Amino acid sequence: MINQQVETAKRICTGLAFFLYPLAAFIAFIAHPNLLSLEVGVPVMDKVAEFHNNRFMHFGHLLMVLSVPPLTIVIIKFMSMLKWRGAWWGFIGGVMALYGVLGLAVQKTAQCLVMSTFDTLPETVYTQLLPGIEAIFNLKGYLVIIYLLPLLPIGVLIQGIGLYREENIPRWQSVVMIIAMLGMGVSAAVDIDIFGLVSTLILAISWFPLGFQLIKGDLE
Repeated sequence: MINQQVETAKRICTGLAFFLYPLAAFIAFIAHPNLLSLEVGVPVMDKVAEFHNNRFMHFGHLLMVLSVPPLTIVIIKFMSMLKWRGAWWGFIGGVMALYGVLGLAVQKTAQCLVMSTFDTLPETVYTQLLPGIEAIFNLKGYLVIIYLLPLLPIGVLIQGIGLYREENIPRWQSVVMIIAMLGMGVSAAVDIDIFGLVSTLILAISWFPLGFQLIKGDLE
């Protein structure tokens, strides 16, 4: 016998997940000190300087780490929704996106949470750690796993195409989601934060209504 209370809790929590990731990403992007910069290829040590003693930025990236489970729930929800013409799009895109989420979690942990730990050290000790910090930002060793990150927007974009084909949500929402993922992909490729911020706001236009529908029980 199905426990209806548990099923209702699952549905509401899934709906909330559609809000949590865009909100976390929005805060993380506005925390960047050079948000409006359109410079491509910022030197690594300039990035390190941006992170150093920037508590708001560290907090924003902590929220991104905490948003990994809700984002995973959203991706799996799309996989379960796509059962007919969009089934393969949902499955393949979902698998790609989940590996991208892994890259996101590793990146925010290594380059953000670890940096917040280093900020607790005396400045003389921090300076001695700079070669190691530079290695972290240059993705040395097994940190190459962070190169999986672009699979996140690509995978969710593919799922968006599946949703468009299957029409289990209004097509305009699928189109907006695809546009948002294209923007996030460009942002990740050129490392320009304002592109990511705008793309996050566009994504919210698509995902917030889905979240409301799930919470209200209008979407299964």
